[in-house]
Amino acid sequence: MTELAAELPLEAITARAIAARAGVGYATFFRHYADKDALMGDVAGTLTRQFLSQARPLLLQRDRRAAARSLCAFVSEHLAIHQALIAGGSGETVRAEMLRHTRETLAAAKPRQADGPLDDLMLFHLVSATLNLLAWWLRNLDTVDADTMAEIIERTVLTPISGLRESPPPRL
Repeated sequence: MTELAAELPLEAITARAIAARAGVGYATFFRHYADKDALMGDVAGTLTRQFLSQARPLLLQRDRRAAARSLCAFVSEHLAIHQALIAGGSGETVRAEMLRHTRETLAAAKPRQADGPLDDLMLFHLVSATLNLLAWWLRNLDTVDADTMAEIIERTVLTPISGLRESPPPRL
């Protein structure tokens, strides 16, 4: 899937082409995935886990700028598949998988249980806002470089969420 994403638009990639590129039979593809969307979700989950393992130390150090730079560098390193997944029309599949994997990763790393809707809402906002910004960036790569995009993510998503966590609204 990742190789094909570098060569073809997402809508032109078929299960038959994926199976052929992987060197497996067409039926074998369907033994592992219900359809192309299921594979895209799996790819999104793998990419999310890889990024989170790379970014976790930066987030634990509360280095939001470095975490945002790490994200943009990771997306740049895997540009074709991110363009296909995030900016290429599979947004809901990707969003759902990224949210699920991010929740699982953060839940496993948290020393305490969530004490209300704030943690879940912040995570949902963090993933959704970041994906929306990345989708915009991937459509505007010719005008916005990775460092600028990292600063945008840090200033518009990571810093405000950090402030909200430190001083939540009274009813949350």
